[in-house]
Amino acid sequence: MAVEAMKDEGVRGTAARRLVTLEHDARALDARDAALSRARGLSFLALAGLSLYGLFRPNAVLWSLAGVTALVFGSFVVRHARVATAQFDLARRTELVKRSLARQAGTFRAPDTEAHRRGEAYLTPGHPYAADLDIFGKRSLFELLDVTYTPGAEAKLATWLSAPSAAKTIEARQLAAQELAAKLSFREELAIAGMRAAKPGVLRDHEGVLSWAVGPRVSVPALFLVPLLVAQVGLGIAAALGIEAALKPWSLAVLLQIGAGILLRGTLESVLATIAGKQTPLGGYPALMALCEQETMSCGALEEPHRFLLEHAGAARALAKLDALIGLAAVRHNGLVHVLANVFLMWDVWAAARLETWRRTHGSRVRGWLDALAEIEALAALGTFAAEHPEFAWPKVVAGPARFMARGLGHPLVSAAKRVFNDVSLGDVRALMITGSNMSGKSTLLRSVGTASVLAQAGAPVCAEALEMSEARLWTSMRIDDSLSEGASHFFAEVRRLKAVVDAVRETDPRPVLFLLDEVLHGTNSRERILGAKSVVQHLVERGALGAVSSHDLGLVVLEAETMGRVVNVHFQEHVSDGAMAFDYRMRPGPVATSNALRLMREVGIDVVPSDDELAPHEAHISQARQAEFG
Repeated sequence: MAVEAMKDEGVRGTAARRLVTLEHDARALDARDAALSRARGLSFLALAGLSLYGLFRPNAVLWSLAGVTALVFGSFVVRHARVATAQFDLARRTELVKRSLARQAGTFRAPDTEAHRRGEAYLTPGHPYAADLDIFGKRSLFELLDVTYTPGAEAKLATWLSAPSAAKTIEARQLAAQELAAKLSFREELAIAGMRAAKPGVLRDHEGVLSWAVGPRVSVPALFLVPLLVAQVGLGIAAALGIEAALKPWSLAVLLQIGAGILLRGTLESVLATIAGKQTPLGGYPALMALCEQETMSCGALEEPHRFLLEHAGAARALAKLDALIGLAAVRHNGLVHVLANVFLMWDVWAAARLETWRRTHGSRVRGWLDALAEIEALAALGTFAAEHPEFAWPKVVAGPARFMARGLGHPLVSAAKRVFNDVSLGDVRALMITGSNMSGKSTLLRSVGTASVLAQAGAPVCAEALEMSEARLWTSMRIDDSLSEGASHFFAEVRRLKAVVDAVRETDPRPVLFLLDEVLHGTNSRERILGAKSVVQHLVERGALGAVSSHDLGLVVLEAETMGRVVNVHFQEHVSDGAMAFDYRMRPGPVATSNALRLMREVGIDVVPSDDELAPHEAHISQARQAEFG
């Protein structure tokens, strides 16, 4: 992984240097902001002084100076506002780079103000693998991947991580993610636009607008009321000019308008009640869509949503118009202004008519536009993940015989400094029986296999030098909790989980099951645990599944002989260095020959009898007894 490590260091080094540049620019802007603030204050004081003096000693020169000072003050205000905007955007860019560095280092944690980035809402009970593999929640894979800002993109990314996709879909996503990985500027601008729009409620509550867009059409008879409005405005102007004869007809026209508004109230409410909120939930989308429309996208998975956004004058332009119309209709939330606008201008009628015209033209496309944007943004998240981890490999996922062949496999949630790599080969060998000491790396290897499968079948790169795997349905049994509310013991809960795994291999799905079982059946006694675990593994292997099982029970190592090599023994071990245990987390062939349970208990202060020396003479006898009991 030396070359990949250099690439990774290059990406991190570039980001670190950019952070230094941004922070330098921020300090320069802060200095400019302070200078402009002082200049604006001084010019205002000068303007105030000249104005006050001019009230008592008026002369043309003085007022000319006051006018020039007013222009200077105005220029300082404008320039100060521009600097403030630049500071705001620079702060966002700095935050993006800091988050990127944190993700690369494995230290990024979503702030509580962005708890949705943990994806806990997508963690469903009974999911085949999400809870066991930390797909969602704190310190999860989703937290590492989610750089999206629209709810549609977030949901799409969660869906990709929650279920495997077909090989052709995976290949298309990989090509799109690779294209977007090279578009740093586009991804950054997309994120900046998302940050500008991601205010409370914005981008996250638009179902009402979507329902309105595809709802039944309403006929608003605005054209029939045009003559009445023209007459009312004309007569009103005449009355204002002192033509008394116009006053009574104008009053009649106003009454007719009020009557028309009352008669049309039900029709107008059906249009405006849903759409005319105090704040449009689509206000941030035009900028995001405009960025996507302006970018050149050549990959097939990107071309289709890109083309859909551009159709019929473009999604960005259409949604910007809708945003403006919603703003006009929102006058109804300003009591007195709304009353006056309706009395004299029939405001709701014209607003509803314009909205209905927009709905007839674009309403059926809104959901498709949002979905197209979500697709591009979710693919950009995969592209960002790839760009930030250039040492990760693009896997090859194919339909066909079950296999999982990984070289240099690691875990993406383990920091790069502590990450250890192992090779895993499953194909002719259907399963690995992993034995080893406590804390030696058995569970991490299982999660590395599972996480790689999830990433690969989502279309993302994986933490490995290379990976080739078949399409697979991933099932795990690793973290089993008692369920007191359901009256289920730990053992019964594990049995139910294993039943779900066994049922999965019985389904008529051509994709094989990839199973990962950690300390299988450790909620019962040793004899029944070994017999039960052997039966489960043999059944899964015979049904065409492949996977890995970890256990402390050496009685399970006989599966290698009983399955004629379809199950292979591997192990992890510890060694003692300077009187303390140490682990290298390397997987080795064969069953484990050591155990560290008693040593661990002694290290934490528990006096265990017998000692290791006392136990050694009996180890051969214990091994022979196990062989006699379990065959």
